[in-house]
Amino acid sequence: MGNRLYRSQTDRMLGGVCGGLAKYLNIDVTLVRLFFVIFTLLGGIGPLVYIILWIVVDSESAASTGQSQPLNGEELRERAETMRDEFVSAVRQPNVNAARFIGIALILGGAYLFLRQLNLPWLSWLDNGVILAALVLLAGVALLLRATKKE
Repeated sequence: MGNRLYRSQTDRMLGGVCGGLAKYLNIDVTLVRLFFVIFTLLGGIGPLVYIILWIVVDSESAASTGQSQPLNGEELRERAETMRDEFVSAVRQPNVNAARFIGIALILGGAYLFLRQLNLPWLSWLDNGVILAALVLLAGVALLLRATKKE
């Protein structure tokens, strides 16, 4: 497939965008997913970029069969409908890892919101900046541990 960007058909949780970007950039897919999470937390642009890439970037299977077409109005509509169908399918039969990540994120987010509502004086240091810094730090440690285990 050369040096072109495609949505991955093998390493995917939802649309294959992160898997395709990881192959294209020759980095671990976890890093790409982490960047999308960070972009989502920092300003909410992560999901928008993901959806745009999902629609605009060809799938790996379409590229390998030669079905890649220039992006016109009809092709854009078909890709958006395909994206909708893939999303509905992913919601009906979620990926085990995606469900695990979302569950952990919901538990941590709920615990954070609960603690903020208690207005405990000894938790006054706990704010969004501290939480984001801790998440980035934990993600970096996790990636380093994962990389050292592979060696």
